[in-house]
Amino acid sequence: MKPNPFPLITAAEQMHIDFTSCTLIGDSLTDIQAAHAVGVTVIGYANKPHKADQFAETQADVVTEDMQAIADALTTA
Repeated sequence: MKPNPFPLITAAEQMHIDFTSCTLIGDSLTDIQAAHAVGVTVIGYANKPHKADQFAETQADVVTEDMQAIADALTTA
């Protein structure tokens, strides 16, 4: 269980991709911690007001309160 990064590594391996090229979108501090444990980029999804500050403090690469912004970025990339 998170923050153990094993599930992230396993998911990437099952998809035959290098986990270091992945980005995790997470809505909990343990998501941020798991991503940091293996060196993947992490987007903190602050689905509650207090989470934005927590994710910034734990150094999520990006913090957003808007999943549509993530979807838009993915479709234009």
